Amino acid sequence: MKAVSFVEVGKLELRDAEKPTIQEPDDVLLKVTTTAICGSDLHVLAGRIPGMMEGGILGHEFIGIVEEVGPEVKNFKPGDRALASFLIPCGKCWFCQRKMFGQCEDVRVFGYGIFVGDINGGQAEYVRVPAADLCLHHVDDRLSDESALFAGDILTTGFHVADIAGIKEGDTVAVVGCGPVGLFAIQAAQTFKPSAVYAIDSVDQRLEMAQGFGAIPIDMRHQNAVVTCQDVTEGRGVDVVLECVGAAPALIPTFDMVRPGGVVSVIGVHSDPEATFPLQMMFNKGIDLHMGGIANVPGRWDRVLDLIGKGELHPESIISHRMKLDEALKGYELFEAREAMKVVLTP
Repeated sequence: MKAVSFVEVGKLELRDAEKPTIQEPDDVLLKVTTTAICGSDLHVLAGRIPGMMEGGILGHEFIGIVEEVGPEVKNFKPGDRALASFLIPCGKCWFCQRKMFGQCEDVRVFGYGIFVGDINGGQAEYVRVPAADLCLHHVDDRLSDESALFAGDILTTGFHVADIAGIKEGDTVAVVGCGPVGLFAIQAAQTFKPSAVYAIDSVDQRLEMAQGFGAIPIDMRHQNAVVTCQDVTEGRGVDVVLECVGAAPALIPTFDMVRPGGVVSVIGVHSDPEATFPLQMMFNKGIDLHMGGIANVPGRWDRVLDLIGKGELHPESIISHRMKLDEALKGYELFEAREAMKVVLTP
């Protein structure tokens, strides 16, 4: 089968790989119908996520048709259409028993290398899905692959950060960083009926797309985001900030953007071991800081798929390029050059 395979840091190849087989009794063999390139796949390519071995297959956003099931699989049968979660919880630990799947003590991730399970990903014609009853979701026939695909990762991640922020009807919300997750955070925030959502970024395409989702753009090249958020709220600051970048220079200003007693909710992936925080100011303002951690996809995707079905979320709207799996390496080039918002691949 064809598969996007890791060669070494900075190099991928489209290779002929061995078709996977059922290895564990709770496995499903899925024939992939649609997959996507995620920004975090670039981290694997660049070596920022260690542990990917030569020949490993990338990809953690995919949907397909069940071809074969292990003897302990109860919820799926051959021919079923299924969406995969990017993370594979164990289903047995203290956290999984309480449906806190993002905090699973033995979590695995598709296409991320040996430190998170060494499970091959879905940028291939077939993929083995462990713990299938937990990390696969049936897909309503009324939803296209493109509509359902991102509920397995970035759409539910965007919803996760908005949900844990506790956005109330009439709130003012600022979203810092309008990449794919930030754009989905904007869409998700709108489902809570805020009075305004402000989109903060410096890339024209992202700001235009955010505006299309009903957000008010703040272009960091020409506006001071902190001052603007204060000006539009009579000096108070916004009620909620959703940080979707994952860098201290993006996070620290949010404590000035948010009002006293407000919420800063973080889903940008922070890898720096430490940062300097304005603790006195945060204490005096009584800021509620929520660190999103690994998004609880299996705990939230029922709600997200329901919102898609009701037409309140529009995930396919961020797709910029549709390509064949044979063209995947070109898709990576476009993504690295920031010429693509989201690349979807089909066999």
